[in-house]
Amino acid sequence: MPRILPERVRDVRLTMRRSVRADQSRAFDTVVAEDVLPKVLHRFLLIPSVIGTEGNTGPWDVPGSRRRVLFSDGTSAREEVREWVENTRFAYRVDQFDAVLGRLVTHATGEWDFTGAPGGSAFNWTYTFHARHWLLSPLVHLFTHTLWRGYMSRCADRCARLAEAGPEGGA
Repeated sequence: MPRILPERVRDVRLTMRRSVRADQSRAFDTVVAEDVLPKVLHRFLLIPSVIGTEGNTGPWDVPGSRRRVLFSDGTSAREEVREWVENTRFAYRVDQFDAVLGRLVTHATGEWDFTGAPGGSAFNWTYTFHARHWLLSPLVHLFTHTLWRGYMSRCADRCARLAEAGPEGGA
């Protein structure tokens, strides 16, 4: 009888942590704003920037709401809110990738957790890719820990700076 590998063998996870010189509420509001993606997800090596979103199916603070995320290379992916706890936690799922990534993964999940911290707040952003097959996990791991790590790191830095600049700050 063939041995069935656990689902977690197919999951490749990466977490970014940042301290923010802004209160927890401002940090949360900055990250979850409907228009934030083009401000913080810029091109990094082979990963295209986000240029916008379209087709929201409901208010962005309601689990189950979906939208299409548009990339600078003409591809897109679907994003769905999975969890929303005001000022504390935001989780989402990304799937229907048009790009090559869609051949490697079925979906990805993102989780943002916010806490108060001395001098402001902090967040942990965890991104998990789910490989289509456990044999693809090494390729997904290579992508995640080389290209995606840099992309996430720069995005996390931009989110922190944007929150610290406040509403008048800009991108």
